[in-house]
Amino acid sequence: FSQVPGVLRDSVADLASPLEADMGKEVVIVGGGLAGLTAACEALEKGCNVTILEKNRNLGGNSSKATCGIAVPGSELQKASGIQDTGADLMAEGPAAQALIKIGTKDAEWLIDQSGVKDELTLRLTPGHGRTPRTLGSAEHFPGAVVTYAVLHQLDGISKAKPDRLKLITGAVVTRIVTKGSQVTGAEYQTESGSAVASGEVIIATGGFAGDSSPNSILAQVAPQFLSLPSTSDERNNGDGIRLGAEVGAATEKMNQVSIYPTAAVLPGQESEKFKIVLSDAICGAGGIMLNADGRRFVDELASAQVRSDAMMKGKAPFRLVISEQKSESVKWLCNFYASRNVMKKYGSAAALAAEMKCPAANLQDVGSGAVYVAVITPALYSCSGGLSVGFDESTSGKVLSRTGTAIAGLYAAGEACAAPYSGIFTISGIPLLHCIFTGRMAGAAAAKTLGASTVVESLSKIATSTVKATEVKKKPEEMAQDELLKYVKDLEAGGATTAPAAAAAPADTGVSLEEIAKHKTKADGWVILFGEVYDVSKWIPIHPGGEKAIEAYLGQDATEEWQMIHKPGTIEKNMQHLKKIGKVGGGGGGAAPVAGGGGGGDGIPVSEVEKHNKKEDAWIILFGEAIDVTKWIPIHPGGEQAIMAYLGKDATEEWQMIHKPGTVEKNLQHVKKMGKVAGGGAAAPPPAAAADDEAPAPEGNGGIPGVLGAFIFLLLNVAKIALKTVFFTGNFKFTLDNNRKGTIRSAVFLVTFTLVHAAGNFSDMLGGPDEANGEGYMFDRLKWTGSLGGLWPNPSFSVIEEYLALGLLLHVSVALKRTWDISMNYTLGTGRWNMIISGLTTLAFLTKHLMDIRFYPNLQHTMIWAPKYLIAFDGLSQGHVFAEEPGQGLHVRVRDIYSREVEIFKDLNNVLFYTVCILVFVTHLCLGWKKLIPADAMQIPRDHQQMVIYMGWAAALAVGSCYISVPWFTFFSTPQIVEHVA
Repeated sequence: FSQVPGVLRDSVADLASPLEADMGKEVVIVGGGLAGLTAACEALEKGCNVTILEKNRNLGGNSSKATCGIAVPGSELQKASGIQDTGADLMAEGPAAQALIKIGTKDAEWLIDQSGVKDELTLRLTPGHGRTPRTLGSAEHFPGAVVTYAVLHQLDGISKAKPDRLKLITGAVVTRIVTKGSQVTGAEYQTESGSAVASGEVIIATGGFAGDSSPNSILAQVAPQFLSLPSTSDERNNGDGIRLGAEVGAATEKMNQVSIYPTAAVLPGQESEKFKIVLSDAICGAGGIMLNADGRRFVDELASAQVRSDAMMKGKAPFRLVISEQKSESVKWLCNFYASRNVMKKYGSAAALAAEMKCPAANLQDVGSGAVYVAVITPALYSCSGGLSVGFDESTSGKVLSRTGTAIAGLYAAGEACAAPYSGIFTISGIPLLHCIFTGRMAGAAAAKTLGASTVVESLSKIATSTVKATEVKKKPEEMAQDELLKYVKDLEAGGATTAPAAAAAPADTGVSLEEIAKHKTKADGWVILFGEVYDVSKWIPIHPGGEKAIEAYLGQDATEEWQMIHKPGTIEKNMQHLKKIGKVGGGGGGAAPVAGGGGGGDGIPVSEVEKHNKKEDAWIILFGEAIDVTKWIPIHPGGEQAIMAYLGKDATEEWQMIHKPGTVEKNLQHVKKMGKVAGGGAAAPPPAAAADDEAPAPEGNGGIPGVLGAFIFLLLNVAKIALKTVFFTGNFKFTLDNNRKGTIRSAVFLVTFTLVHAAGNFSDMLGGPDEANGEGYMFDRLKWTGSLGGLWPNPSFSVIEEYLALGLLLHVSVALKRTWDISMNYTLGTGRWNMIISGLTTLAFLTKHLMDIRFYPNLQHTMIWAPKYLIAFDGLSQGHVFAEEPGQGLHVRVRDIYSREVEIFKDLNNVLFYTVCILVFVTHLCLGWKKLIPADAMQIPRDHQQMVIYMGWAAALAVGSCYISVPWFTFFSTPQIVEHVA
């Protein structure tokens, strides 16, 4: 229906919903989070036309990520559960707090009823509410996503059927609030296609400012003491709406009231990242406890966020949130979800946790018995209860107030963009979302009332329902567009049509038809269209973070537009393990359900035969057009049995390519059996086998070797493995450039290994004097023949070691730049995302200068030394000789005088200081990179050893830095030795 031409679409929608809004009742909402969406629902019900301007590509805002829920004291759901609750403990701050609890709860129930997700929500006990369950959560999804996406779905349906009633404009950056005299008349915004003005009453619902800690941010101006803290808000929450309001004379209040959240997760390897993931307060409500560095409880976990955060500020870090598996039943989905993404870690017992924390097991007696889920946590900026001044009394309700206290005509605010007059309870779980709904509906109602729309014209649910029904109305010929009418007449002439079609079918035999897609609209068998491709989403529905209904609403349909509004680019690719690509829509990219006997009619195993082998004890799958018996492989599959069983009897090629490297089938032929080609398979041949192994996730536990010794052994073992793989066993020459992290990991290990050896060599040169320094340079000269690549390059200028170093450095820099471009370009410097690339490029510039100073210096003089016969002076190691022999021993050779060049450079204090600063930057780069490197699956360091290995690497980095820095300073202060030069 969304593809029907505008005039006809409007006509059909008119039939479905005869009540129309006054075209002069226009409301413009700046911001598409929960507050803005709630305001839109209210204004639509009152008969107003609404335009939502969202600066991001996706609607939903921070609310769509909310993990705890919505506080609803005194709700009908509580009453139905036998819970008597008035919320009196939350009303002490005055009339506004009383209105929030009494009216806001009803507003939340109204929104939930309208969005149709009541059955997906459940009551939870969360911090700040005593022992009373009064927060609406979701058993198996994030409640913020469930509610927000359900409302989005309703509004999106209305916007498609009645674009005159509702316009959803994303990627629209509002540049100013338009005024006429003292009256606000609209908002000017900028999109890729240019600037425009949306006219009407303006509601600012852009969120708070806790995501921007840059020097010129609002946070820096009003609460600079919080700048060093991480934040659970991303850079979208930068206070731009508050600035827009202030530009037209709006007052602000309580701007220093920034809420701190106590349980922001610290992910392994990302301790220094500015942005943190929120751990749901539902875990504390279910029995989770907070521990300090000594393993002791230090605060009441059911206290408000502010109380818990204050206790952490005074306590001993690092802190942990711990919940036993026995207590986690009500939040099992949350714990498993966090564990699967390394946000939480599962230990076999509290004793195992105590061992890692290096504290007495008795300190953890409150944890309980059995397995435990653990997350390292830190306080982080969360939300803002300060913002634009808004009226909460009857005459100014929802309206933005000027600096003189009068209402600004035509301007309203909601959500975190407006100041909350109940900041004392704002840090209690579920209150921020309730505030968004309460103020959102209040602003929507106030804007509608100004326009003379005080009563409900048509409920949102009725608008949405009638819109859906409108899409099912079969058109009469007089209602059809020209191309539809022409097709209809041709069908009649051909005898192929007896009634007017509801929609044009896809061309036969050119892909998956729309009729075929429409058949797959159940939870157990669900397909959707995304960007012209058909996907089976059956496996994704139960685990979708936005709730099942967010997907089920589009089963059997094209969901591209809705997908783009809600999801970031790359979401499909990131979740391919849960999706199955069926093929293109009407474009040869696949087909409908497989046909028995094989689609092509050629020789081979019929698809229908493969489909029969769909049990664990008799299991076949199709890979690259071949039927494979995987029965023996299922019990030992590294990815678990379910990873294979989900595709038994089916074509698993797409999923296989997403997960496995080329050559995996061939490598496991002892466990699988090729049954033969599939008739009409038409699949592409598999890519050529690669020699590298699949990389499973890093092993749990300590690998069987506990303690520091185990960490050291696994460090040496796995560094050696990766270095050897990089040199000997990997297809290094791959002429494509993507942001695969492996490119930086393997090159980094190789470069770090060389750095350790090189630093030790430099330190030895410093102690050994001119002959050692010049002898090391001669060693590389003696290896130049290895750089000929087997004779292909006569008289090479570099050894194979130097060539490999250059290639490794090129790979490292190229992939790092690509990853920065793809991942970090939209982040500010304050987020910390640029630390690695800045320190890396500084190191690269320094390395280039160093090479030009010494390795490629054109005017080096020469001297004579006694060089070892076999590169290294093995017989002189005990006397401190590595690269040179005692006079009269070894080979008497002419070499470059590198020592004198170093003296020339390092007798200049400016050069010494420059080298010192650059080496410190290099050590910083080493430490930052090592922290990211060790938790990577490619390293295969057992998880229990990872932190210790990180510390070992940092110690090694400091040692390397000390060796390097000592050379220029020793040379600067010492008396140089005289070197005799030769021609």
